[in-house]
Amino acid sequence: MPVDPLWNSTTARQLSEQRRPGALIRLGREHRSWTLADLGERIGCSAATVSRLERRARVIDLGLVHLAAAEVGVPRHTLMTSLAPPSTPAPAGTRVTASPRDAEEDPMRRRTLLTATAAAGPAALLMGLDEALAATPTSTTGLGPLDGRLAAARELYDKGVHGRLLAVLPGLIADGHRAAASRKDLDQARLSSVYTLTSSVLSKIGSYERARLTADRARTWAEVSGSPLAAAAAARELAIVLRHQDRHGEAQRLMTSAATDVETTGLRTDAAAAAYAQML
Repeated sequence: MPVDPLWNSTTARQLSEQRRPGALIRLGREHRSWTLADLGERIGCSAATVSRLERRARVIDLGLVHLAAAEVGVPRHTLMTSLAPPSTPAPAGTRVTASPRDAEEDPMRRRTLLTATAAAGPAALLMGLDEALAATPTSTTGLGPLDGRLAAARELYDKGVHGRLLAVLPGLIADGHRAAASRKDLDQARLSSVYTLTSSVLSKIGSYERARLTADRARTWAEVSGSPLAAAAAARELAIVLRHQDRHGEAQRLMTSAATDVETTGLRTDAAAAAYAQML
């Protein structure tokens, strides 16, 4: 289904960025010319409860927020952004990058990282991601070119802003699938990159089953696209998950095979050479 232009308006974007899910629900309700009682009747609560839901800055009943938002048409990606933690900079000691050293960080540093990022991956954000993974989104979010948003999402990962990243991933997955429907190799490779990034952040917060699922999807779309670089990136993420699951032999065989595939390209580009070196 196409997204209502209301949710691409300046007002809707500002409310989402200001972390005001209740105000978004009120915006959708008034857009439909519903009273508080009208919405309450639809979601099984009183008008007074709806009023409190819309006015409160802090979410008390997450289930009711999701129910009300869906009823008034708030898009999933917009709601997830409004529920994300504030984008405060991560302390220097807990920032992470997508460098080859990530897989070699010592246990103490990893425990510190997981503790520091636990608040950045609340259940609400993982719920939104789970829904996007369970039922592949087909509607576009209308948030702009995928390349620029994917680059911005990678920057969030590099800065360790995992909560914000989890909030935008459902929208990226939706638009990635919409683009891949073109059956163009480049669009399919972009979708593989979206899933690779998703797997990366899920591994960082210790959600290894989800990370395994998304790494598998990244590999599938990389194979469909025919891109050896997309396949190498996806294989590396899957190998990281396997290592955390104490399946070191499988991880090594996977990386060896992926490195060989990249090597056969002749390493004629800087990107190919960098991917090869990273896997080695």
